[in-house]
This record gives sequence, structure tokens and C-alpha cells, in this order.
Amino acid sequence: MSKNILYSFLFSIFFLSGCYNDDYIESKPGASLEAVSNLNYEISGDEVILTWDLPQSYPEGVIEPVSVQISTLVNGNREAGNITLSDNPESYTYIPYDSANEYRFTVKVMADYDATEPHVSDLLYSLGNTIEF
Repeated sequence: MSKNILYSFLFSIFFLSGCYNDDYIESKPGASLEAVSNLNYEISGDEVILTWDLPQSYPEGVIEPVSVQISTLVNGNREAGNITLSDNPESYTYIPYDSANEYRFTVKVMADYDATEPHVSDLLYSLGNTIEF
């Protein structure tokens, strides 16, 4: 009898633990931000100067000015870091550049969003544009 109660209890726990709705995690309603365009780089001594153009317009509810997040990989190493620039930036200077290394920069637009619905993030971001050399 006690085995039946134990098995029934365990079955109930497993059954109930799988009953939840995570739709709000799997989707994000609304428009995303457009990506930066004209992403270019220039090497000057031990500096890499990245430049780009920000989107011309943003979806309703976006709070300006926007920010830009730059993810840097040096020789595939993620520890090279991320940096977020605020106030509508259109350039970034990376130091120190070494021609013996391989570099990959991913640039994303990020903006605060006036989210009034529960479970809607107050941050929007674009797909990243990447440049490698």
C-alpha cells in the first residue's frame, strides 16, 4: 500500500512539474530594431577604428538615444569582451591591435523600450553585424 502511495505521489509530482506555460520566454512581441549598416574598420598603428551608420528610424515605444553593444573576439577568445556605448554612437576605437591576431567584432543596436505589458522586456536589440579580419 505504501509503495502505491509513493509511486502515485512521484507520478503526480512529475506530471505537475511539466504543466506550465512559457510562451512569453520563447517569443518577444513587437518589432526588433534594424541592424547597423555600413560597418567598416580602419587600422591605424595599434588601433582599430570601427564605424557604422545607425538605423534611420525606430519602432514606436523606443526611447532614444540608443546604445550600441560591441562583442570582440580575438583569435576566437570570448574573453576579449563586450562593451556598451551610449548616446547614439557611430564609432569605436579598439586598442591594442596586433596584426598577428584574428579579430571579430559584432555590433548590435540596443534601446530601452516603453513596455507596458507584463513579461515584455523593456530592452530591444537588433541582429548583429559582424566584421572579421
